[in-house]
Amino acid sequence: MKILSIDDSNSIRHAVKKMLDVIGAEFFEASDGLEGLEMLERSGKMDLILLDMEMPRMDGMTFLETVKKDPRWKDIPVIILSSIAQRERMIKAIQEGAKQYLTKPFTSEQLLVKVVEALNLDEEIP
Repeated sequence: MKILSIDDSNSIRHAVKKMLDVIGAEFFEASDGLEGLEMLERSGKMDLILLDMEMPRMDGMTFLETVKKDPRWKDIPVIILSSIAQRERMIKAIQEGAKQYLTKPFTSEQLLVKVVEALNLDEEIP
């Protein structure tokens, strides 16, 4: 399983990787939306994208809109991980194709629940 974490905070990407080590995923990182698109081009299809909203160069909403319009990537589930807890932003992200929206700070349990739901891993757990 391949997971791409896109966040301008190195410490957040590192924390998310540690939280998800338990599921044994191959973890990829990008510091903004443009780097995230480059990573998708280089690494092929990801199974999941974890996406911050506020980043330099290309923000999360622009990245989400771009990915969901591209037939190569439109089916990749996206979980928004953002410090922005505005209802309107959450609704817009879901309307644009995000599967889940989790506000920072969050616990490893909260993140794992969202990842399991987004990837339908609960169907594989006996």
